[in-house]
Amino acid sequence: MTTITDPTARTIVAVSERLVLTQPQDSDLEAMFAIHGDPETNRYNPDGPQREIAEAREMLDGFVADWVRDGVGYCAVATREEPGVAIGFAGLYLHTLDGEPVFNLYYRFRPSAWGRGYAAEAARAAMAEALPRFPGIPVIALIHADNLPSRRLAGRLGLVADPDGRTDEEDRLIHRMV
Repeated sequence: MTTITDPTARTIVAVSERLVLTQPQDSDLEAMFAIHGDPETNRYNPDGPQREIAEAREMLDGFVADWVRDGVGYCAVATREEPGVAIGFAGLYLHTLDGEPVFNLYYRFRPSAWGRGYAAEAARAAMAEALPRFPGIPVIALIHADNLPSRRLAGRLGLVADPDGRTDEEDRLIHRMV
């Protein structure tokens, strides 16, 4: 991970061919709300989109706290051409599932960024940065059964649904990297 010395700049987590992943910061609040408050990006979310910016603030504060506590977490994602404009959020969150430490893989992007392979590219970059630092921690993705686009992406990233159909407490299928 590279830390930029300019205090107004972002802490870069990973750079891929087309994307820059950075630690989330306060200036991401509007992008957080725009993405997580969009009904289209929440099509498969039973809780629906965020309704108030306070919900985005709480989520963003959690993303920032994860980095402080664990040294890893979800990232703001921008293109290399426009590094100051978040097009999505993606990365790995360290937590416990059924008593086992795991990384939860997450990706959510503005609809204008869909269909370009950004989610897969960001996920691969986040995994390439985090997994060598945390050997032995498996990667999972928690995905609702009807969210076929996300399930297909998880499959392309090497994650498969639990063969027994096991779900988490929110009835999301547990996909695990093989």
